[in-house]
Amino acid sequence: MFKMIAMFKKPEDTEKFDEYYFGTHIPLTEKIPGLQRVEVTKFAGDAPYYMMCEMYYENKAAFKEASKTEESKASGKDVMKLAGDSVTFMFGETTNG
Repeated sequence: MFKMIAMFKKPEDTEKFDEYYFGTHIPLTEKIPGLQRVEVTKFAGDAPYYMMCEMYYENKAAFKEASKTEESKASGKDVMKLAGDSVTFMFGETTNG
C-alpha cells in the first residue's frame, strides 16, 4: 500500500481545529477516488506534533491518479486553508519487514 501522511503541529485552538478537521475536511478528503482508508492519530503528551492523518491507496500509481482529481485538489486546498505552514506531508510504501 502507498500512504500519504499529514503531520499537524498543535494549533492554537485545538477545539476549533478538531471541529473543522473532522466535520469539514475529513468528509471532503473521503470523497477522493481511489482513497481506500483514512486513519487519524492524536498524540499525547509533549509530542512534537498534535495529530497525524494517514491516507491509504492501493499503490503509488493509484495515488498519482487520485491526485489528479478535482476531489483531491479540493482537499489539498482545504487543508492548506486550515493548517498552512503547520502541516508537513510525507509519502511512502507500507512494508512488512
